[in-house]
This record gives sequence, C-alpha cells and structure tokens, in this order.
Amino acid sequence: MSTDRLGSEQWFQHMAQVTDCIGTSAFVESLYSALILLAPANAITVFLFPHEGLPSTLFERDDEGPWMPEGNVRKYLEGFYLLCPFYRASLEGIAPGCYRLSDVAPDHFKRSEYYLSFYQHARLEEEINYLVPLGPKLTIAVALASTSRLSRQQVAELKRIAPWVLAVVRRHWGDLDAHMLGGRFESALGRQINAALVKFGSSLLTERECLVAQYMLRGHSIRSLAERLGISEDTVKTHRKHLYAKLDIGKQSELFSLFIASVAQAQEGLSKDPLESYLRRRP
Repeated sequence: MSTDRLGSEQWFQHMAQVTDCIGTSAFVESLYSALILLAPANAITVFLFPHEGLPSTLFERDDEGPWMPEGNVRKYLEGFYLLCPFYRASLEGIAPGCYRLSDVAPDHFKRSEYYLSFYQHARLEEEINYLVPLGPKLTIAVALASTSRLSRQQVAELKRIAPWVLAVVRRHWGDLDAHMLGGRFESALGRQINAALVKFGSSLLTERECLVAQYMLRGHSIRSLAERLGISEDTVKTHRKHLYAKLDIGKQSELFSLFIASVAQAQEGLSKDPLESYLRRRP
C-alpha cells in the first residue's frame, strides 16, 4: 500500500465519515473501515483497561477469521490479559500512541505459553494497538488483529495517523470516566485479580522465585531475567529449578496452566496467593 493512500480522496472521505460518526453506534465500524485502507486486518476489538478494575470490551468485530469473540476474547478477559504486553504497558504508563506487539513484548514473548495459547492458536501474525489514556487510571486500547504480516510501510502509516486516531477516540469516549455504571469497574475484585500475578506462588516460593515465575510467564528470556533482577543467568536457572520442584512441574507450559487455572478460580474468591487456594481445592 503506497503512502499516497493517506493523501487520497478516498482516505479523506473516510476521515470525514469517522468524524461524523463520533458519538454514534457506527463509530468503530467507520474507524475500522478507514484503518483497513492502510493495512489488512481481520478483526478490531476495543478494550477498556481500568487500572484498578477488570478489563472489558467496548466493541468486538471479527471478519469470519480465527479471532472469535466467543473464543479468544472471552479467554482474554477471564485472565489471559494479565500477561498481555499491551495491558501491562497501559498499567505502566506508556505514552499514548500506536504500538506493534513487538514494540511492547519481552524478548522471548513468541516462545511463551501465552503467545502459543493465545496468538498462535488464533493464527494471528500481527496485532497493532492504539493506546489512548482517558485519565490517570483508565485506558482504551483499539486493537487491530491480522492473520497476515504487515509491511514496514503499512505499520508506518498506521503509526503516522496515531494523533488523529487518539483524538477521535478521546472525543467519542471522552466522558466514559464520568459514567462508571453497570458494574463495569469492579474495583475491589479487579484489584484482586490484577494482584494475582504478583501474588502467584507466594505461599510456596521465595520472593525471588516468585519474580522469576512472573517474568517467565510474561515471556522474558533467561538473559532478560538476569538483567532485570541484577543476577547471573546461572542464578536465574537455579531459581527456575527450585520453583519447578516446589510446584511439582517440569516445564513452562505447566507453570502457565497452573497460573491460568488459579486465576480463573480466583475470580470466585481470592486468598493471598491464588495458587494456594487452587491447590487446596484441586482433587
């Protein structure tokens, strides 16, 4: 797709249509139609990321592809979001803008069980997010998912229009913070679920072993872990060996399964460590 697309009459018509649709139910569809002029996408999902509540979707659309709202999006909202690089970036205060998955993901993210279970399962090659803070504790993520690899030029075009996308999204949802209705922001439960990653394994593991487990789940390599924790790679491997032994597991996929299962149960009632409660209830 040529960069001339951004200067074409068709593009300006789409921009005008999006502006006209601000405040109406047709807004996201019109925005999607404009964005796919620049780069192919199979789905658009608009997530709401309250920093002290449970994420939810404001809009879901799938063009008969593998990214099915009743499948992957549901799994995402049930607990996978805790390991999502875009979600983590929003909580950590990343600057508003357009980000490719590779811009925010850890170095070994594509080897992580999260990636294999979530992205590879849906046969997704790309995800682009426009991260739009509405205030200090609320972010909207406009996520474009594609089963084809985008070119550098296509990504550059999506990033080039980021100021416009952020502006229209803020205009459309700008008063959302003032209308926290219907239990969307379940702050108490949300804080518990979001704390699950930090607390995971704390009843059985040392503080350093817990950190190693958290970063492994997020997709960090041994080298990245060593740099972040200020220890040697051999020490990281020793911590990994010890936490595997304490949890009675032998590989990362089992660690991931324990985490997802314990978080799913935690939504019904969370102890200090969701894993402790899960293991106690497991037959």
